[in-house]
Amino acid sequence: MIKDLINKVMFKHSKVKELIDIPKDQISISLSKDEIAMILQSIKNANFSGSVLEDLYNLVYKLQKSFNNLNKE
Repeated sequence: MIKDLINKVMFKHSKVKELIDIPKDQISISLSKDEIAMILQSIKNANFSGSVLEDLYNLVYKLQKSFNNLNKE
């Protein structure tokens, strides 16, 4: 209830509201299209062991989704 009141009164801007909704174990960062492309290219050219492949897949998926969203703008 207090969170809703704060949202209505103080945080009209959607970016600020998004920061409030971030779980405590996560952070939010902004990367440019070029920065995301550089990270994806670095991952593409690297070698990884089997123990990190699932986590790496999930990370690449998030980065690729962000990159594609930036291309739509």
